[in-house]
Amino acid sequence: MNRTLQNLLMTFALGLCALIAYQWHRETRSHARIQELLDKDVNNQEQIRNIQSALKNTEEEVRRLEGIRVMLTDTVKSNRVEIADLKKDLDKATAENDRQSRQIDAYKVAVETANENIKKQNEAITTQNDMIKKMSEERAELVAKYNKTVEEFNDLAKKWNDQQNMLSTNAPPKK
Repeated sequence: MNRTLQNLLMTFALGLCALIAYQWHRETRSHARIQELLDKDVNNQEQIRNIQSALKNTEEEVRRLEGIRVMLTDTVKSNRVEIADLKKDLDKATAENDRQSRQIDAYKVAVETANENIKKQNEAITTQNDMIKKMSEERAELVAKYNKTVEEFNDLAKKWNDQQNMLSTNAPPKK
């Protein structure tokens, strides 16, 4: 019996050793799993901090971009107003340009008409100058004829006067 007890005790001791080995192995796996979970937790917390930091940076960037968007929206509005004003100014300038172009065309027509009238007047003046020259020549001829006639008349009057003087004195003619 002693031996049986010893064997039984040994069996129990070996069983306890196996149980302890099994528990030790299980504990090692549990500790490894716990360490793995702790590492995972640390990594997750670090990722959370990184994500929160990125979120904070992203929110700041969103606020900055929102400010830029508002500023650009205001700029676009002011640019639209300025573009509308410039379009009005362009329309006014175009209308003024068209009006002045029509006025220039009217002035061109008036200048052409005036030039034609001046050409006609110049032709009329040239014709009148030619007529005046011709009349001057005719007048010069008439004056020459008149002077000749006056001279002949004066000679005739002188002869007449001489003849009348001679007849009134009954004197013989002088030779």
